Amino acid sequence: MIRRILGLTRTIHFRLTVLFILLACASIAGYYYLLPYTVFSTYDTDAEETWYLEYADAQVDSVANHLARHLDDPARAESLLVDYGAEVALYEVEFVVFDPAGQHMWSSNPDSLGRAVPYCDPGVLRDMSDGEWDFGSYPDSTDINAFSNRIMRVSRIVPAIGDDDHPAAYLATSFTPLSYGPAEAGSDRRALVVQALIMLLIYAAASSLIIMAWTSRRVTRLSRGVQVFTDGDMGARVPESKSDEIGVLGQNINVMAVRIESMMDDLRGKEQFQRQLVANISHDLRTPLAGLRGYLETLGLRADKLSDIDRQRFLNNITGKLDHLDRLIDHALVLSRLDSGQDTFRHEDFSLGELATSVLDHYQIAAEGRGVRLELELMDNLPDVHADPLQIGRVLQNLVENGIKFTPGGGKVTLQAHLDESWVEIAVTDSGIGISDEDRPHIFERFYTGDKSRTPVCENTNGVAAALDRSSGLGLAIAARIVESHGGVIEVDSTIDQGSTFRFQIMAAPVEESAAG
Repeated sequence: MIRRILGLTRTIHFRLTVLFILLACASIAGYYYLLPYTVFSTYDTDAEETWYLEYADAQVDSVANHLARHLDDPARAESLLVDYGAEVALYEVEFVVFDPAGQHMWSSNPDSLGRAVPYCDPGVLRDMSDGEWDFGSYPDSTDINAFSNRIMRVSRIVPAIGDDDHPAAYLATSFTPLSYGPAEAGSDRRALVVQALIMLLIYAAASSLIIMAWTSRRVTRLSRGVQVFTDGDMGARVPESKSDEIGVLGQNINVMAVRIESMMDDLRGKEQFQRQLVANISHDLRTPLAGLRGYLETLGLRADKLSDIDRQRFLNNITGKLDHLDRLIDHALVLSRLDSGQDTFRHEDFSLGELATSVLDHYQIAAEGRGVRLELELMDNLPDVHADPLQIGRVLQNLVENGIKFTPGGGKVTLQAHLDESWVEIAVTDSGIGISDEDRPHIFERFYTGDKSRTPVCENTNGVAAALDRSSGLGLAIAARIVESHGGVIEVDSTIDQGSTFRFQIMAAPVEESAAG
């Protein structure tokens, strides 16, 4: 479950969702941060804000003190109040003086306020002046523009010889009435909705552009990498730093590129091999065909003049060259099928001793014709092997044939086999001319014929023995390819003029244990 959750966090859907939420939070936070400074701004100007925050309390207290000194001169007191009211009128502030009974005495705008506010509840005035009143509350819930709801401060006016608990009057500082009705409220709500919609549109556009740019940038990098690859640079790869869908797509593209590069290398190698195959076969076909033409023309022109011995020699030579052509074509087809994977291996358990005996019997006459002994040395109780008997037989034939071909008369070719843990090791040893250090790394290459290692030691013109003298250059390459397909490798040890040993291993068949009676 945890692994699935962690895997979900690596997807591009999750990352785009997180990015969308972060942008939404940033937009909402920005909107609410700017809201008090735009739609619901408390102050219209910087000067108004400065007055309310820094000078209002001190100046109102100063006015209250001045009025206290002129309570016995109502005209003077009202004149002072009107003058100060004119100074702060731009801040939308009004002043009203009430007596202890709550009756209107003076105001900063006598003509309007005297008639509009003739009375205020003395209990409210007393409570507002004690310093504990919450001026954010609304004493009169019936009318938002009621004077008591607009009061922002109440100061007690106390004469010099008076008692603060029994003020001579109250100075009420209030905001001017709001020119704000249901129509304006509805208009403001609609304005807020429009602003919110505009903000959402701006947010949607901005977030879409950011998400598109982020995604497009990564897709563009993939596209450029693929374009470089399609232009012929097989080593080009796309970035795959992320583990989301685009990162996985990049990984898959790179895997595909590796496979295509490998396939192209294989195709180039096969194409080169095909060219080399055609060139070598063309060369190898030309020589026996020319010989065949010569022998056939001689028989056609001088058949009645040739002795029976000469005619038989000509026919033997023709047969040998036809056998060589047949072997050359057969080896080329076998190797082509191995390289293309068309040759199907059918693994089964079989007796290696029987197969080795069959191979040696096949080459016995050819070996005797060259004066070469063939010997078989098998470990006692050698287990069966698990492999393709047809293909392993082909390997043994090529190695035994190669040993006979390069072993002079009086020598021998020995086929040995013994168990090595779960593998059976097979070795074909000859006492021939050996392989030079220069030729040894190349003997398993196609069509390779070194000066010594691939040159027969003698000529023989009788049957199978004659065919051994003509090499296709493919026998050891076929043997190596078959052994590799069985999970092994052919190794060779050789000493000049002493002989060579080719060895390889194949899997031993599992031994079935008999049930206890």
